[in-house]
Amino acid sequence: MPVRLRPALPVAAVAGALAFAFAVALTGCTPADRATPSVSPTPSVPTPHEPSATAVPTPTASVTATPVTQSCSRLISADTIYSYNPNFVALGAWTPVAGSAAAQAKAEKGVICRWQNETSNDVIDLSVANLDAATIESLKNQAVAASTLVPTYDGADEGYFSTSGDAGTAIVFVKSYWIVMTSQQFAEPGDAEQLVASVISALS
Repeated sequence: MPVRLRPALPVAAVAGALAFAFAVALTGCTPADRATPSVSPTPSVPTPHEPSATAVPTPTASVTATPVTQSCSRLISADTIYSYNPNFVALGAWTPVAGSAAAQAKAEKGVICRWQNETSNDVIDLSVANLDAATIESLKNQAVAASTLVPTYDGADEGYFSTSGDAGTAIVFVKSYWIVMTSQQFAEPGDAEQLVASVISALS
């Protein structure tokens, strides 16, 4: 008995069937099957490079303090810090290391300021406190024992400088004011002169 062959499907019919199958496959995709765009993390705020702890005079227990009214921008203006190093910018509120001169000045109604280098994250810390005569005299005696006398801080009653680790500290007395400035930028007394002069001028 002769075998009868089934007629081949027309080419157009085959193509249509494949297109239909492909469309069905696409329809079956859910949002979960599709790639989700990645979200870039929010940039973190650079962490300040804290200077090494430097021994500074410590106010006595019986301190009489007067509030310091000058602001950070008055003590060292934006133009002054830019002239010193344009990479430094003023920071807002910050928490000084416990036991530091800045922490002590803050506790005695003083002003504390910090500028941070946008490239290295190094900082310049400034603290100013207005204290009674007996406390100022005690602080001067402590500075004599722990630091080197610096006669080049114009306008200062007494000035001292010391280094510890990667940072230097200038300690300056003007009338009843106790001024302490610490930074990795201060390798020697002269490195702080421009900024110290600005503070002394603002307090005069």
